[in-house]
Amino acid sequence: KELDVALRSIPLMVLFQVPFFVAEVRGHTKLFDRLDEHSWQYQLWTYFCFMMFNDCLIYWIHRGLHHPLVYKHIHKEHHRWIVPTPFASHAFHPVDGFLQGLPYSLFIFLMPLNKWVHLLSFILVNYWTINIHIGPPYANCMPSFLKAIVNGPAHHTDHHIYFNVNHGQYFTLWDRIGGTFRHPSVYDGNGPDQQVMKAKSL
Repeated sequence: KELDVALRSIPLMVLFQVPFFVAEVRGHTKLFDRLDEHSWQYQLWTYFCFMMFNDCLIYWIHRGLHHPLVYKHIHKEHHRWIVPTPFASHAFHPVDGFLQGLPYSLFIFLMPLNKWVHLLSFILVNYWTINIHIGPPYANCMPSFLKAIVNGPAHHTDHHIYFNVNHGQYFTLWDRIGGTFRHPSVYDGNGPDQQVMKAKSL
């Protein structure tokens, strides 16, 4: 079922991106081709800004999609799968998928960014989306030193179970600022698969 939803939605999500692609082709964005057009220090700064911009906006977009007036019409489709799987990673309502990808398209109108970095970011965010939906029993795969700052599979598993927590894309920063951070149950040995194993041992 997840694949069916994803395969129906992805073509529409791509279609929504066409105006941004046309704007880029016609030179209306701040994308640039050559690495020597800006200093490496400036480029590192823009990459950092790009990540932080996306993380902030996607947090607020995602949180907004959980508002009762919006949730049942758009985001509920994705939350049909309480325990996430990689197949659910792209199972979105088309408007949902478009909105959560919108910051990637908006940033290039605000700050210069290498076009190959921008293209690579779309590839990597799709990988990341699959990664955070791997669910149990792999949700506890994050290196220990990153668990507090990176919004990984364990955080997103709890997001699917508890709905109004851990909305962040890459980092836990905005969940902490917005009061929606939840320490992942998987890290405490209380994730869905761990509860099943405990029940079986009774």
